[in-house]
Amino acid sequence: MEADPGVMKPLRSTTATLPLFPLPAYYLFPGVVAPLHIFETRYRRMVADLMDGPGRFVLTAYNTDAPAGDFGPRTLPIGTMAEILRHDQLDDGRYLMLIAALSRVRLREVDSEHLYRLVDVDVVDDSDPAAVCTPPLRAALLKALTRRTVGDEEAPPEVTTGRLADLLLHALELDPSRKTLAYVETDPLTRARLALAWHEEAPPAAADGAGSADHPVD
Repeated sequence: MEADPGVMKPLRSTTATLPLFPLPAYYLFPGVVAPLHIFETRYRRMVADLMDGPGRFVLTAYNTDAPAGDFGPRTLPIGTMAEILRHDQLDDGRYLMLIAALSRVRLREVDSEHLYRLVDVDVVDDSDPAAVCTPPLRAALLKALTRRTVGDEEAPPEVTTGRLADLLLHALELDPSRKTLAYVETDPLTRARLALAWHEEAPPAAADGAGSADHPVD
């Protein structure tokens, strides 16, 4: 997975009802572009239905050890709104897709007449607090990112501190408890401080030009 400039600016003031694609212990941080392999029948139907619109759905994680809820595996209350950038349907009906993680969203599950689940979502405002001076924090995040990924110590002003924090969190090797803590944290400055603290705990010996390479399957 990698960052993409086209998805660096978070969405704001958006509400919608979208399909839900829950995955066990999978955390897609906003700003990342990732591959996705769809083979289960209900999610192949979901992708086919999404082709009639903007191609947006919600990914979120669930704990396989937790008891199921009314709608199935009990997911986190936070997810990621994703958009299909490219898709290829194979002869057997499976899909290989490339998706962009747009924004963190709050979830409320609703009844669904489809094979797949649906959620009402509210986009989490990820804008920088006006009263907080963030340049030193942004500079520290960019410096950390350049040590773990390929990039420059600059970012357009519309790229928020929270988005930079998410990209650093994506690049870090974190245990599931830390990933969950960072993923559900809606305060961008708190996420930034967590990301920097964890980066300092285990600084890379040298940037290898690549982050993690998760390739989830349904």
